[in-house]
Amino acid sequence: MRGVGFSYDRSRPFIEDVSIGFERGAVTSIVGPNGCGKSTLLKVACGIVRPCRGDVLLDGRNVRSYAARERARRLALLAQGPRPPAMTVESLVACGRFPYSSSQGRLSRADRAAVEHAMELADVACLRSCDLRRLSGGQRQRAFVAMTLAQDADTVVLDEPTTYLDIGACHDVMGLVRRLNEECGKTVVLVIHDLDLALRYSDRMAVMDAGAVTAAGTVDEVYASRAIDEAFGVDLHRCGVGSDEVYVALPRS
Repeated sequence: MRGVGFSYDRSRPFIEDVSIGFERGAVTSIVGPNGCGKSTLLKVACGIVRPCRGDVLLDGRNVRSYAARERARRLALLAQGPRPPAMTVESLVACGRFPYSSSQGRLSRADRAAVEHAMELADVACLRSCDLRRLSGGQRQRAFVAMTLAQDADTVVLDEPTTYLDIGACHDVMGLVRRLNEECGKTVVLVIHDLDLALRYSDRMAVMDAGAVTAAGTVDEVYASRAIDEAFGVDLHRCGVGSDEVYVALPRS
C-alpha cells in the first residue's frame, strides 16, 4: 500500500496516507483502538473497496485488476464475525473451493481432497456432519478458518478471528494461525484486539490510530517504540512467566 487514502464520505478522510507492506512468509498483526480504520484497511488491501488515492499492489499488480477468481487464488479473506449459515461444517469448508470449481459448482477429486486436508489442519474433520449453528464459538471459528484454508491462497487475511471466544479458544485459533504459517507456508495478516495474543503469536505488527499507521516492524521494534501505549493510552509491560513471556497492559495513572 503506497500513499493510500479512503473515505466513506467526502467530508473527511477515514484512512489517510497509509504506506505499508506485508512481508511474505510472516504473521503480521494490525492493532489499534476501536474505529481507527483497521478493518477498513483490510478491505482496501484485499480490493473489496477502492481507495480514494494511492496504490494497492498484490505481487506488484493493482489488487483490483485481478478477476475475482484469480484474486481469490492468491488472497483469502475471512471477514469479521460471519453469522453461521444453516449448513454442515463440510459444506461450509467446500465453499472455499469457489475459485477452482466448475461453472456447475461441482467439486472435483482435487477439490474434495483440499476440503479434507483443510478440515484436518483446522481439527474439524470429526465435526464434518455437524450443523454450524450448534457448535461452540471456537469450533465454529475453526470451521471458518478451514473454509479459508480450502481456498489454498498464499496469503490469508483474518479480521478479528478471536472475537467473542473464550481465552482457551483464542489460544487454539492463534495456535492454528501459527501452524498455517510454519507448516503450510502461508503469509498471514490479521486484525486483532487482544494485545497479548498479537504480541505473542506474531512476527510483525502494525499499529493504527485515527486512520494512520503510527508504527510497523517486528514485534520487538513495535513494542520498543511505545506506539501501542500511545494508541491505547496504556502502559504495556512484557513479563517473563517461566520460559514464556506475556504482555500486560495497565491503565496509566
